[in-house]
Amino acid sequence: MTKSEALKQFNEEYGKLKDSEREIFTKISLKLLDETFIVREKENERKDYSNAKELIPSLRPYFAIMDFALNHDAEKGIIFIKTELDSNRVRLNKLETVTTLVLRSIAYDESRKASINSQISTTVNHVASEITKTEIYNSFDGRSVEFRNVLKTLRRYKLIDFNGDITVGTTPIVIYKTISLVVDSTSLDELNERITKYKGASTNEEDKEIEID
Repeated sequence: MTKSEALKQFNEEYGKLKDSEREIFTKISLKLLDETFIVREKENERKDYSNAKELIPSLRPYFAIMDFALNHDAEKGIIFIKTELDSNRVRLNKLETVTTLVLRSIAYDESRKASINSQISTTVNHVASEITKTEIYNSFDGRSVEFRNVLKTLRRYKLIDFNGDITVGTTPIVIYKTISLVVDSTSLDELNERITKYKGASTNEEDKEIEID
């Protein structure tokens, strides 16, 4: 829709909202702008997800005015915004990218054994072990501060979650379905090819394929 059409639709839909609904609208819109995703799988976001779903008729034109597309993946239980503007995107560095691709491979493999509604989890040790197997790094230390910071970054982007001490290898990591939206792959072979290309890449190289809005 054009911006003028979006503005007209927004005024119509927003005008139908009660004062209490407008307060929720403000909270949800700010959350999406700040965090990109609202994830039903996250226990503390289920109410926000439900509210956002009800507000889609007013949220969609609101974001269209700002060049964002509001998307709802009902099967995965994710409401998210996406933009075509490069200035609003975050590009991951090499280790963030490799870790994300490894996590996507783990999630892809596990998803073939589980139902769509099953939660996928792994451990810090398993992720570190899979990164080591890529042979991208001569000596990869899964206990390093750099790796811990990567995991914290990916948690902030809502690709994963963890509650325990990530200096402990057995600490569980939940892999959210959002990762399949950030890394769209149809096979493990394709994922492995994308991982392999990072052998010999610069440490600080940014990945232009994996971007988070």
